Amino acid sequence: MPNHANSDITQQVSPFLIFFIIHASQVGEGVLSFERFIAEKAGYDSWISILLTGIIFSIAIFLICKLSIRNNGEDLIAIHQSLFGKYIGGFFSLFFIAYFFLITMTVIRSYIEIIQVWIFPDLSVFLFSLIIFILLLYYVLGGLRIVVGLLFFSIFTTTFLFSFKYVAFTNGYFSNLLPIMDHSFTEILQAVEPMTYSFLGPELILVYAPFIHQFQKGIKWAIIGNLFTMLVYFLSAFAIFLYFNEQQLLQLSWPTLHMWKVIDLPFIERFEYVGITLHFIAIISTAAIYYWACTQSLFRLTGLSFKKIATAILIISIGFSFFIHDFLVVEFIMQKISKVGFYIIVAYFPILFLWQSILLGVKKK
Repeated sequence: MPNHANSDITQQVSPFLIFFIIHASQVGEGVLSFERFIAEKAGYDSWISILLTGIIFSIAIFLICKLSIRNNGEDLIAIHQSLFGKYIGGFFSLFFIAYFFLITMTVIRSYIEIIQVWIFPDLSVFLFSLIIFILLLYYVLGGLRIVVGLLFFSIFTTTFLFSFKYVAFTNGYFSNLLPIMDHSFTEILQAVEPMTYSFLGPELILVYAPFIHQFQKGIKWAIIGNLFTMLVYFLSAFAIFLYFNEQQLLQLSWPTLHMWKVIDLPFIERFEYVGITLHFIAIISTAAIYYWACTQSLFRLTGLSFKKIATAILIISIGFSFFIHDFLVVEFIMQKISKVGFYIIVAYFPILFLWQSILLGVKKK
C-alpha cells in the first residue's frame, strides 16, 4: 500500500478550501428534486428533517475528522487496515470504493435523464456518458487540486441559480405551510433518510484528508460548509413549499425546473434550459470528486498505477451506461445508496470512532 506519510506538496490544498469541497460535493442533482422525496414522508413539515439531517452530518463530520487526526492524518484505507487488519480492512475499503463508484454513476445518469426529459429526448446515453467520463478522466488525472478548483467555481454557479428561486417568494402562498407540525416526529425522522442522499459528501473527507495542509484547522470549515448546505436546502425547500401545494409537489420529479419555467426575462425565453445547462458545472464537479476518491482509494489499496485505475473505471462506467437505459433502475440504485449512506453516517462512522477509541485506550494501558 503506497505511503501517505509524505503527501505530494504540489497536491495539497489549504484547510479553508474544505468549505468549498464539502458544499460542492453535497449540492449535485439532488438539489433539483429532493423536496418531493422528503414531502412523501413528512409533508411540508419536512423542513424540520432538513435541519435534523444537517445537525447529524455536522456531528458525523467532527467524528470523521477525529478518526483521521487520531490516526496521524491517514486516509480511510490506512484507518481500516490499522483497526481491522489487512484483509478485513481491505474488504471494508472495497465496499467504500464500490460506493464511490455507484454515486459517480448515479450523479451522471440522473443528469442525463434530466436532459432527455427536458431538452433532447433522443440523446444517446452511451455517447453523452462517454463524453462526460472522458472529461472527468481529464480532471482526475490532473490531480486533486484541479478537482478542488472545479468544486470551488461550481459554488458560484449553484449560488447564482439558487437566486432565481425568488419567484417562489413573489408568487407563492404562505398558506401552503400551514398547519405547522401536522406530522408525527416519527414521520419527520423518516424523512431524514431520503434527505441523506443530498447531504452525502463528508464521507470523502477520509480520502482527501492527507492532502489538506494542516488538516486539523479544516474541521471548522468542514462543519461550516455542511451548515451552509443545510441553509441552502432549507431555503430551497421553503421556496418550493411556497410555490407548489403538497398534491402538486408529489407529482413533480424536478420541482425546481418546473418553477423556473415561469421566469420571464426579456433576453431568455426558457430559463429552465439555461438552469439545466449551468447546473452541468455542479454535476461534473460532484462526479469528479467521487471519481477521484474511487481512483485514489483503489490506488492506495492495490498500489497499481493511478492512471491505469482511472482509465479502467472509465471503461467500466461506460459499460454500465451502455447496459442500463431504464432510469427506474438508476432511481432504485439512488434509493439504496441513500439508505446505505444514511447508515454509514449515523452508524458506521460512530462505531468506527468508538472502536478506534477502545483500541487506543488498550494501547495506552
